[in-house]
Amino acid sequence: MKRPAVAKTARMRVKVLGASALMLLLAACGDHPPKDDDDDEQPPAQAAISIVAGSATESGSTNATGEAARFNGPTGIAIDAAGNLYVADTGNTMIRKITPAGAVTTLAGAKGSNEFIDGLGDRARFVQPLALAIDSSGTLYLTDHMRIRGVSSAGQVSTVTTIPVGGNVDGRSMGMIIPRGIAADGRGHVLVTNGLSTRRIVAGATGMLEGVEVAQDLFGTQVAEARGVATDSNNNVYVFDLQRRISRTFNPLTVNANVLTPLAGAPNGRGAANGTGAAATFEQVVALTVDPQGNVYAADAVNNLVRKITPEGVVTTLAGTTRKDTLQPGNLPGSLAPIRGITNDGKGNLYLTSGNAVIKIRLP
Repeated sequence: MKRPAVAKTARMRVKVLGASALMLLLAACGDHPPKDDDDDEQPPAQAAISIVAGSATESGSTNATGEAARFNGPTGIAIDAAGNLYVADTGNTMIRKITPAGAVTTLAGAKGSNEFIDGLGDRARFVQPLALAIDSSGTLYLTDHMRIRGVSSAGQVSTVTTIPVGGNVDGRSMGMIIPRGIAADGRGHVLVTNGLSTRRIVAGATGMLEGVEVAQDLFGTQVAEARGVATDSNNNVYVFDLQRRISRTFNPLTVNANVLTPLAGAPNGRGAANGTGAAATFEQVVALTVDPQGNVYAADAVNNLVRKITPEGVVTTLAGTTRKDTLQPGNLPGSLAPIRGITNDGKGNLYLTSGNAVIKIRLP
């Protein structure tokens, strides 16, 4: 009576072993049950350094989208509340606009002009548009040789003021007086730097943060480095001062606050040392921007680095490889084409003019 049960048990064992062998065979052949598509789906990694528009190596004046557009030696850069970027396209003597989608158009000026003409759009003319800033109302300010020009959101260009020239100044010394840095605060104050001073312009009147308002007795060939200047949400001013330090005003309740306090950098030092306060060195800070948390980001040319300075004066290197000048997109630190301008969107992204391109750096 027990043999049939034994036989039945043996047959079941054979079936189980057969099924197990089949499963092992299928597994070896890679024939796995399909997984849910969402199990391993990850968003594509976003490069920390990427091109927004233009080419780092190729110049031109083409209006197009993204890397199909072309610039010629872009310098100053600013961003509005809607995320539109504005670029002083110095070699083309134009102001260009880049939408958040990367579409490049010409806001004002014409290619190859060499005149000071106020007007709308392509009827306006520039000589040497360099530094660029934007105020809370959306008005752009730029340095154009000895003039400060204003550009409305519609492209209407006007002349705000002219930087004065003192007596007995050799024409070869004008490079010391030409403004190369500009910022605007929330009150409509315009800050301007040249090789001799940092000035605050309020309704046509000038207050000096450092240096002399009018230079006298300048002789011989003299060309000043660009010196970056920026403002924060409290209307403090940050500047790469005449002693090669990052300094700031720290008295926002005073309407015409013109006292600078050192934040970081060794007096008259040069280099790329990171550290706190005077332990750090910079080479040539041509542009500055400040984020909502009070961190300062410096475009340190020659070193070709983006440096970060905390509110406590701690300096670190964020992007770039010291003195390398070839753009390497991708992960930080990468390397950058020669940098000239910098701004930020307040959302963890920096934008720079680098070579003939506009690039984006996603902050870590």
